[in-house]
Amino acid sequence: MAQIINTRSPFYIKVSDSNLQEATLTLHIYSGNLISSPTSTELKYTITKSELEESNYVVFEIAELIRDYILNDYYTGSTTTNCVWVKATVAAKNESGAPITSPTINPSVTNQFLAVDGYGYFDEGVNPEPSRSLLQSNTIIYRPSDHQITIPVFREETNTLTYFLNSTQVSQETIDKTTSTDSTDKIVYVKKNITPSTFNKVVVNYDSGGGTADTTINVFDLDCSKYTPIKVSFINKLGALQEIWFDKRSNESIEASSNTYKASVMDFSTSTPSYNTSGHQDVTLDLVGKESIVMNTGYIDESHNEVFRQLMLSELVWMQDPDNSSSYLPLRPKTQSLQFKTRVNDKLVNYTVEFDFAFDKINTIR
Repeated sequence: MAQIINTRSPFYIKVSDSNLQEATLTLHIYSGNLISSPTSTELKYTITKSELEESNYVVFEIAELIRDYILNDYYTGSTTTNCVWVKATVAAKNESGAPITSPTINPSVTNQFLAVDGYGYFDEGVNPEPSRSLLQSNTIIYRPSDHQITIPVFREETNTLTYFLNSTQVSQETIDKTTSTDSTDKIVYVKKNITPSTFNKVVVNYDSGGGTADTTINVFDLDCSKYTPIKVSFINKLGALQEIWFDKRSNESIEASSNTYKASVMDFSTSTPSYNTSGHQDVTLDLVGKESIVMNTGYIDESHNEVFRQLMLSELVWMQDPDNSSSYLPLRPKTQSLQFKTRVNDKLVNYTVEFDFAFDKINTIR
């Protein structure tokens, strides 16, 4: 079973030996099916480092190098998130240049790693691994009653997702854990088309140490609203796409910016010099427009504080176009500060977030 690397946080490999002089790390990085012995085609980096001040160890930080090959460029509503395989190989030498056969390597590089576009928090320490079952932090989901829900899970550890209406089972999805070694299949997006009141909870059963365990997700229909619900998707802390709905009032705005220069409007070609009084003496140059949107949630559970923390820390956010459900527009959170709310302090929990559309309104792609 592959150890998971969160590429937005540092991942360290330490090589040590009492006779160590230098160590060379080679990194094979690729997506798709697992290759037992990657070739030069998959070789991306060869790094050699020497020990400092007879410390007898060297340390390699590889997450930033790997992240260059995780290309979550766009979201099309597909069920694929780009994870990559990483094969790390270490060769160590002593002071005379002879190979060291068994240096201490931590963590072990015997098996290949699986890298995702996730991160750990400071208080989780060095080289934290994400969840190997449910790939979202919240166990409460809100959704419009006529829309499907999507639950991200990790294939290797998840067994089933069972849907209940109160205590009555209505359906079950079984995760095929063993057939695929494709890196893009490791994160599974389980989608369920629903009608109002079809089910109100989902139980995720997964492997846990010596046995299995369950996580229950409660599903709530959003109240009917005169506003059009907007679905926002983002890459969360665990490197998976996660969805959240904003179902209250939204407002769009535009801000234009440009440069100007003074132009001469004089016409000296006539017998009497003159100029056109409808001509532009102040000429606009490089005019661009940036649009923004402010979205509001309804009243939600305070457990969504963590969802909004991860939304604010996400580098990749998209909005489903309300006028075209197959189109997703890139966003960038413009709100830079968000005060977390609790029932004790605030009674009711709701959020207002402003986003910039992550593109110029005028097509300037060249």
